[in-house]
Amino acid sequence: MISCLLRLFAIALLVWPALTFGQTEIIVYDGYTGIFNTSIQNDTASVTSLLPESPAEKAGIKLRDQIIAINDSAISGRGVGQRVIQDLLINRSGEPVDLLIKRKGVDSLMHFSFCREPYLHQIEAYEFKYLIDSLELWDISHIMSDSLDSLFYDPLMAKSRVYSVEEGSPAAKIGILPGDQVISLMEELDKDYYYHISSGVFNSVTVDTSFTILRGDSLIHYDFEPSLNNSFNGIESQFQKDFSYPCAWLKIKTVNRISENLTYLVNLPGMAGTDSVYFFQETPSGDIIVKRSGILIPLDERAFIYKDWHAIPVTLIKGTEQTFYIRWKAESQIGAPVMHLIAQETIVRHDRTERMVLFALLGMMSIISCFFLILFFALRDRQYIYFSLYILSFASFLFVSEGYLEEFLWRKNVFESIIISGAQPFTLSLVTIFFLLFGISYLELRQKLSGWYWSVVVLLGLIGVRVVAMLLGSILGFEIGGLFEDVVLVVWAFSVAIIPLFLLILPAMFRIRAGFKPAWYFLIANIVLIPLAIITIDSSSFSLTAHTLNESVLFRILHVSGIYIAAILQILIFSIGLARKMRLDEQEKKIAQKRIIDQLKENEKLKDKVNRELEQKVQERTKEISEQKEEIESQRDEIEAQRDLVFAQKKEITDSIGYAQRIQAAILPHKTYLDRVFPEYFVLYKPRDVVSGDFYWIKEVNSSIIIVAADCTGHGVPGAFMSMLGITLLNELLVEGSIDKPGEILGQLRTKVKAMLVQEGNIRDQKDGMDMAIAVIDKEKRELQFAGAYNPLYLIRDKEQLTGKEPGSATSVKGETSWLFELKGDKQPIGIHWEETNFTNQVVRLKENDSVYVFSDGFVDQYGGDHRKKFKTWKFKELLLSVQEESMKKQKQLIEETFEMWRGNIEQIDDVCVIGVRV
Repeated sequence: MISCLLRLFAIALLVWPALTFGQTEIIVYDGYTGIFNTSIQNDTASVTSLLPESPAEKAGIKLRDQIIAINDSAISGRGVGQRVIQDLLINRSGEPVDLLIKRKGVDSLMHFSFCREPYLHQIEAYEFKYLIDSLELWDISHIMSDSLDSLFYDPLMAKSRVYSVEEGSPAAKIGILPGDQVISLMEELDKDYYYHISSGVFNSVTVDTSFTILRGDSLIHYDFEPSLNNSFNGIESQFQKDFSYPCAWLKIKTVNRISENLTYLVNLPGMAGTDSVYFFQETPSGDIIVKRSGILIPLDERAFIYKDWHAIPVTLIKGTEQTFYIRWKAESQIGAPVMHLIAQETIVRHDRTERMVLFALLGMMSIISCFFLILFFALRDRQYIYFSLYILSFASFLFVSEGYLEEFLWRKNVFESIIISGAQPFTLSLVTIFFLLFGISYLELRQKLSGWYWSVVVLLGLIGVRVVAMLLGSILGFEIGGLFEDVVLVVWAFSVAIIPLFLLILPAMFRIRAGFKPAWYFLIANIVLIPLAIITIDSSSFSLTAHTLNESVLFRILHVSGIYIAAILQILIFSIGLARKMRLDEQEKKIAQKRIIDQLKENEKLKDKVNRELEQKVQERTKEISEQKEEIESQRDEIEAQRDLVFAQKKEITDSIGYAQRIQAAILPHKTYLDRVFPEYFVLYKPRDVVSGDFYWIKEVNSSIIIVAADCTGHGVPGAFMSMLGITLLNELLVEGSIDKPGEILGQLRTKVKAMLVQEGNIRDQKDGMDMAIAVIDKEKRELQFAGAYNPLYLIRDKEQLTGKEPGSATSVKGETSWLFELKGDKQPIGIHWEETNFTNQVVRLKENDSVYVFSDGFVDQYGGDHRKKFKTWKFKELLLSVQEESMKKQKQLIEETFEMWRGNIEQIDDVCVIGVRV
């Protein structure tokens, strides 16, 4: 019996120091020395972390100094732990500190005295007791009762206790069992809140070559190094198990070593996005003060609002010990808690300056975005809208990543949850999408580097799929999880951060080599952003620790706003590049305009030369007549002969033009042919001169009728030559029995026109060509195909025949009995063009009594009316709708009368051609 008692006593002596090592009180101090870390080796404490400009450094303390005594309390040789040393170093501000120091190379001990200076920055704390509320049945009255209050558990004991052991694991093989208490490693476990015997971090900690387990009333020793053999693999600690529950109560006791009563913020940075915190404090009168925080709590009910913090303000009384309770609730599991305490006035002071600077920078980005948005509406260049949206999405991402979104939203329903949880990856994806679109447009990848263009398009598709998956996952509430989710996250991170820069920086270099100078700005802007972004991301976590205590306000603001400054620098460099690109475009336009003006001047010089020659000839002839006045009668026959010759020449020219008119009229479709092809139609054809630059071409091939209305460059004789060329080429392309789609016809016609006019893309090439509308009506299928080079086609349909699927609905015009739908042509001519693409082929199912109209621009461009303005397209549409109840023959009459009435006594400025067909 006595031997058994002695054995138990010996065990207690061994175990007690380990079990009483943990401390569950938070020391809150407002004074600091600057010595923040010490190392204890061979029972000696050495200074390993000394803050610059701190009281200790100013007093002369140096790194690696050995601390012998603090305020007459001996350190060396007493077996004092690191926590005890820290407790002696930190206290209220203004109090003196006396240190006895041994310094290497100095024979005698050194004595240093100084006072603690004020410290209201972040205090990191892991000291608490906890009680798991697995059924979520308790309230504060239960928790504060004697029966439950005594059940609060020391986390250090939970960290070192084995809850379960995985079968076949290293821990199971050496004989570790559930319920074992590891007692020789508790000082290692007390280093930080996430150290526990089942943590991956703990397996890398080097400990003694043996450790001891308490099992029941027996001590078991293991003589090997667990960090090398991974002997703790397969263990789940009591601590890990407890904090996998969704609800827990924390009991926090503060020892207030502060010089005056002060309000501190208790922040829980480890809270997940679906947590809530209830903070309970008992007043001296026995009342319970309840404060709340967390994303599940409405904004107006939170005790304190600052970014995405989950903080509670608490007034601490100097020189006292205060006890608080926290109910921590999550939807899945709470995880191990860590607490930060920081004076509220410190946060408020910092926040005031930070918001002023960051919101000013965000406002600057928004203003630049609006400027380029306005520029897009003015110039209709897509690169400006992409750049504007890139800036706006970048500003939104910075706003969200700083945590400001949760100041305005709380998760009261699923929609807000999706916004809050997915805002940061979603906005980052938008930044990448608009950056890629802007890069495509700015570097002109589609026209110049098609391979890189399609690579960027594929990346855009991948990012778009990821964004949709994130949205669906948030809405439907599913997660991929596991290794596959990790792979997806890594691929997504590369897709939005690394790959876009690679896909656009290299093409920028290629464009620079090709002589495209604006690509320099694109390259430099991204090179500027990369290092600044990396530096900011590397130090992005919010911190007001002792290391920032002596930071200047300017340095602190630069620290938190580095990515903003980098973004604005990039945006400004991009803006300069856009301005440079715009200047180059303007120069190219000016060169083209100058070429046209030079050509006009050359034509004017030629005209003047001809006039001068004619005047000279007239003068010579007059002089000759004057000199031969005496011989008039004798030479009358000769003069009359010359006059007859002039009349004959004039008649020859007039007859030639008239013959040209007859030739042009002959090659145009004859009325007898048109009457046979169309049951009801009209052709309004009014050349400005005797011959016309407009022409129409109609041909029946099999069951289809091809209708062409074209407007050639120029009018009169030059225009007539072009029209002859167009008709000839159409006859050549559309032989009997073969027909292509209208878009393909236009493409083939463009190729032949360029070849015949020798248009090779040089700046000196003549820009002669023609605008054209081609309609193909399949009478058997009742189907219309259309393609246009600048010129559109109008389809007018009775209201009773509407299907709701008509093309051109966005620009449709409603009449009394019918609707007009516009099928737009492509904005490129038949001829050389700076950006040539395939012509678009449009297909429409026809209904009975549908009317189809193709035309040149001569009618709508005619000046007239009371104010001598153009007739305009909208008025022409209204005219066509107003005559729909009439026959096609009557329509032609009314349309021609309207034209002449509008023109009045103003000269006709261009050729007019309008063709109408009723199905």
